[in-house]
Amino acid sequence: MESIFQSVSLSSFLIIGAVGTYVIGFLCRDQLYLRLLIVMGSFFYTTYYWIVPTEPLWDAMIGAILVGTASLQGAIQIIWSRTMISTPQDTRQVLDLLGDIEPGLFRRLMRMGDRYTVTETTELTTEGAKPDSLWLLLDGWVELRRHGQAPIKIYGPCFVGEIAWLTGGNASASVEVKPGADLVRWQHGSLRRGLRRNHRLELALEALIAQDLARKLSYSTPITSQTEIM
Repeated sequence: MESIFQSVSLSSFLIIGAVGTYVIGFLCRDQLYLRLLIVMGSFFYTTYYWIVPTEPLWDAMIGAILVGTASLQGAIQIIWSRTMISTPQDTRQVLDLLGDIEPGLFRRLMRMGDRYTVTETTELTTEGAKPDSLWLLLDGWVELRRHGQAPIKIYGPCFVGEIAWLTGGNASASVEVKPGADLVRWQHGSLRRGLRRNHRLELALEALIAQDLARKLSYSTPITSQTEIM
């Protein structure tokens, strides 16, 4: 074993290190690990181009540095997206309750919508009519009414109009929001355009809606403190 290490030259070590980290990185499913390993591989390549040739290969060094810099920037963005540092304090609890979504994706989703506090009773969706917006009730409560059924009170955080958003059809119930509720509104057209530019955000929103629907289904029978018959 010792003879093997002695036979490996510095140039061989750098090339093996560069290629090895690249290969391991491409096998990683986690984008953060991929980018960090590419940074390491670029460092090995840059060192090789600087030390091994009789004269530094400046063009190759610049190329390796650019690849490493781009990967490092991507890694920093991923780390920032996974932290709660820049998430507003008043929405952190909502983020915890909604489910598993990166804080950065949640912040981006919130920026795409309009947030406001309701001052009077407002109908968000009408049963049988096609809504033009998806709503997120951050705080407060709404009254859900279906034909032939008793009204139901639903507390936030929860989505409103999510079934119509997913199916592109009409609302399955009429929903009224009461004064003092904290809402986020996304108009369908602008939201779809934004999601087309960010597939990860689209998948995250679909996951949030699926978890919200599962919670509503679990609360429907029997009715608990989350929903109550009016």
